[in-house]
Amino acid sequence: MRREEARHLLEAAQASEREARLRVALLGGWYLVLWGGVWALGYLLLALRPAWAGPFFALTAPLATLLTFYLGFRQGEAVRSEGGLLTFALWGLLTLFYVLHWAFLLPPRGLEGQSFLVSLVAFGLALTGALWKARELFLGGLGLFLLALLLYRLFPEGWPWGMALVGLFALLLGARLVWRWTP
Repeated sequence: MRREEARHLLEAAQASEREARLRVALLGGWYLVLWGGVWALGYLLLALRPAWAGPFFALTAPLATLLTFYLGFRQGEAVRSEGGLLTFALWGLLTLFYVLHWAFLLPPRGLEGQSFLVSLVAFGLALTGALWKARELFLGGLGLFLLALLLYRLFPEGWPWGMALVGLFALLLGARLVWRWTP
């Protein structure tokens, strides 16, 4: 192989890697925008109008879950990898656990149920960070777990406000990722 052919192949591989990273960043950004918005608005409703929060989450959580899986399937061809398949399996199993067991057999009632669900999401985030070797995501999952634990134990009346701030932070972070990585 000549030197120019090797350079051309290297440039093509680097361009392909940039495109895959762009797709992953955009997809992750849209996930954060979607779920950050649902989370922020839902917990803000819980703080201000508790009677509206239940119907809001009952309607938006399944719709956001379906949209999440749609976005994942849509991007699947471009970013298919062993890590991507493991991530899909992890979140698919967590969703299946929630739908089949938690929602039907042990519905999340009160602060204890909410704390458990947030811990489940935090576990998923931390494990996704470990799978992708993304330290920030791993630490974000651990941070969410610790924040939820501290709010639940030390300041339960501040739970909705704390979770609304977490949702707003995720929404803003996702918007920044989408803005930064969109050509």
